[in-house]
Amino acid sequence: MTRLYGRNKELGLLETLLARGREEQTGLMIVAGDQGLGKTRFLESATQHSAESGREVIRLKASGLSVISLRCLIDDLLDAPTLERFADRWSDWVDFCHAGDSAKGPVLLALDDVDWSGSTRWAVPAVRSVGRRLGRPLVVLMSCTDDSRDSFPIDDDSQAQQLADSTVTVVRCRLLPLPREAIEHIATEALGMRPGREIMDICHHAGGVPARLMPLLDGVVEAGVIQGADGAARLAPKGVLPPQAWSLALARFTGLSSGTRQMVDVGSVLGRSSSLRTLSVALGRTELNLLPSIREAQDAGVLVEDDSGVSFTDALVWHAARENMPVPVRGAILREVGRRLLVTGETEPAGDEYLLRAARLGDRPAAADLPDALMRRARTDPVTAAELAAQALRLPLVAKEAQLGLWQIRVDGLIFSGRVVDAMECLADALEQPLKPEAVDALRIRLPLLQVFSGGGEAAAEVRRLLERSDSPHGSGWGILPADRLFHRTGDAGPEQRPELEPASRTHPDDLTGRRLLGSSQAWRDGRVQRSLDLLGEDTGASVMRTCNGQIPPFLTRVTRIQYLVSLRQFADAETELGAVVADIEEHGSHGWRAATESLRALLALEQGDTETAVEAATSGIDLAERYGAGMLSLLAHAVSTIASLRRMQLLSARRHTEILGDPLSVDRSGGVTQPALWAVLMMTEANDGPRAATALAERLLSERVTRCALLLFAPYAAPWLVRTALAAERPEFAARTVAAARSLAEENRNWPVLAAAADHARWLLGGDADALQLTAGLHRDPWARAQMEEDLGGATEDRNAALRHLQRAAQTYARAGASRDAARVRQSLRSQGVRRRHWKNANRPDTGWAALTDTERAVAHLVAAGMTNRQTAQQMFLSPHTVNFHLRNIYRKLEIASRVNLATIVTTRREGVQGLSRTYWSSDQQLPLDAASGE
Repeated sequence: MTRLYGRNKELGLLETLLARGREEQTGLMIVAGDQGLGKTRFLESATQHSAESGREVIRLKASGLSVISLRCLIDDLLDAPTLERFADRWSDWVDFCHAGDSAKGPVLLALDDVDWSGSTRWAVPAVRSVGRRLGRPLVVLMSCTDDSRDSFPIDDDSQAQQLADSTVTVVRCRLLPLPREAIEHIATEALGMRPGREIMDICHHAGGVPARLMPLLDGVVEAGVIQGADGAARLAPKGVLPPQAWSLALARFTGLSSGTRQMVDVGSVLGRSSSLRTLSVALGRTELNLLPSIREAQDAGVLVEDDSGVSFTDALVWHAARENMPVPVRGAILREVGRRLLVTGETEPAGDEYLLRAARLGDRPAAADLPDALMRRARTDPVTAAELAAQALRLPLVAKEAQLGLWQIRVDGLIFSGRVVDAMECLADALEQPLKPEAVDALRIRLPLLQVFSGGGEAAAEVRRLLERSDSPHGSGWGILPADRLFHRTGDAGPEQRPELEPASRTHPDDLTGRRLLGSSQAWRDGRVQRSLDLLGEDTGASVMRTCNGQIPPFLTRVTRIQYLVSLRQFADAETELGAVVADIEEHGSHGWRAATESLRALLALEQGDTETAVEAATSGIDLAERYGAGMLSLLAHAVSTIASLRRMQLLSARRHTEILGDPLSVDRSGGVTQPALWAVLMMTEANDGPRAATALAERLLSERVTRCALLLFAPYAAPWLVRTALAAERPEFAARTVAAARSLAEENRNWPVLAAAADHARWLLGGDADALQLTAGLHRDPWARAQMEEDLGGATEDRNAALRHLQRAAQTYARAGASRDAARVRQSLRSQGVRRRHWKNANRPDTGWAALTDTERAVAHLVAAGMTNRQTAQQMFLSPHTVNFHLRNIYRKLEIASRVNLATIVTTRREGVQGLSRTYWSSDQQLPLDAASGE
């Protein structure tokens, strides 16, 4: 039974009356109130509370006894020798709660629904007599049948005299409507959770009267409630309150004029809230003409103003108006409003949403109009159109021949959102439908592009299968050719195989975008830098987010252009364009493509020397790509993570990311957007297997799939790095070919001085003029390239003081760029010159455990755990094997272990444990990743 809420004051009055009773005194509490306020409920709770408190209670079972019957009851109570005997004789009429033989407290007599005016003349003397005869205090709790405002008339002197008797304490109270707090408690018990604002608005119609509140709550429960995000109960989306619940609101509609009632009826079908413009279109009346009706509805408590225009006062009023409309009429209204909005071009709200709602109600004409309406929406809002198309496809009224267009809208909208996995699943579902061959081709044209983004290798085969079909409508077009060429499966095609750009006037914008991307990619591989950028820059003024219908989206051209700008060290321009792309993505809700922008942010940060931001952004890009299934977009992030890990002496992390990259040639990942993957694998090969292996891999890349220009254009430090590695591998002929290619690239692109600086640096390594090299040092715009040049100058300068200055600047620049591995190499060079500099900081560490290890010891631990010998570890860290052995002994002592197996177990356990807690690979407060600082 629901607890008694909101009556604490009245219960307190009764408790006070019971507590201060004396043997010679009788108490009388008279409770009145309007019908339905819970007088009977109050008596039930009061008597139950008294009985639980150990008092004897006599409660009249039946209400409405006549005065004669009541007199008989009181007279018999006077004659009865004990309360037990009285209760036995009146067992059919009263309930008696016996407290035992030792009971001496007051007795409570509860009489419900008593006629006050007919009882007061004898009731007071009678109950006083009963109390005296019992020799115990007697308190009578009486509820009155009289519901007038003056429930306690004193019309004659006899009543006044009776009530003035000093031996009787009379307390009179009127029950008032329940307060909001009590209503909320009652609703919480009924619903099983805290009611939300919508349900409290419905409860407001009960006016605080329990007799009306409970049916309302029963109706809410019957309609169905769900728990909102804030934990409060709200009506289920499809919940319909039964008539007994919303009939209370219908009284507000009485007296409304016909025009106002029409507005209310139509508005209720449109929704809880409606803008003035929507109401105007729906009713065929001007907004100014609607104002009198709106004012009338507001005065009647039906409508209120809100931010969107007007809304119904609460959910109950809205349901009452809507449920009064037959379902077919509701469908017809929604269809007509949807058609009018489509004709007028209104976009907020859009007409297709009303058509969809009408079709849900079984309106066939609305279902027939829906596909064309969603096609129109897809041109401006493909994300919303895709969601509406998914709902439309679940409607049985949509004709089979119209479903093809809906599937296309759905897939294209998912691609536009960047939800590659969802798009592929949706496409698979669509292809399972019984469609005509031409309809199947129209859908399958999107498959190659999705496979490109997902990172699958089946895209080109799918493209060729479609192109080679003689009856394919796409055999001669550019609709899917870009997907094939995006993987560079044609390698370095000759001029006769390269696509030529047609005039824009004769080319569809989507076709033209694909042509520009392919032309730019080919120009980049050929070393025509300005031409490549110009082709990509022709789309920069328009939105990059546009539906692609299975073709290359403009988004890819901007992503590729930003990467090229980073390669050319145009950092400011790259940041500006990246910000514009991110803003475009956010505006259109294409959040899945943030995997690409986060990866670009990582590359930009890495090349500017901000390693912490680089690894943070790369991790974000990898997570987003995994979430949305765009595996290709994560390759750049994995490449950045590999290079950053190598620079920070984190071989385990570098290996993990290069394993994902794999062999870039075997999976055809040598395209422009994944060019950093080539360098990540090259640098990892040099660090892991030495210069000879790295040089052999570079030769393989050049012989099979990659042009020298494409390889050298990754970054200005590419050419010097290749030359240095080739010389270390004793391959001077390869170094010479690299220098020649770098010089040719610089001469063909004289307006890009950064390429000249790279060529001069590479030529000097092969045997050039150091003075001339220093003149070009200022052209290097990234810290790692500048540090490389300083290191090279320090190693070749005969003047010891000048050499030391170069090496010290190199060490400092590497350190600021987060390249601790390179800094360690330079410190080794300084040590060979007799210079030793402290490069660590004191830290408060425990004596044992992982936290006791220094940064150097952690790096040693991870290299050894990766399977390296002491000598290999020393080579990686540019230390002596004896120093590594010294660090390893300290590690064993602090970790309290005795073998490399134990160490590998600890490192692996820590790495897997941290990965289970967070997907973040990197530590934000030091230059070691979690796999080197705290166990991954």
